[in-house]
Amino acid sequence: MTPRIIASAALAALLIASNGLADDMLKSGPPVGARNNRGAFYPNLVTGPGAGERRCPV
Repeated sequence: MTPRIIASAALAALLIASNGLADDMLKSGPPVGARNNRGAFYPNLVTGPGAGERRCPV
């Protein structure tokens, strides 16, 4: 039982210590002031009557 407690304590210490080494926090989305590209998304259709064309699938 003692080796399990020692391993758990070592793992906990490693996880706590590695948290301080992390880079900046992740940020979601574009940065403030960035240009907003509101262009449409037209994928190349692969199958069906529109195969090989770029158009909206909806």
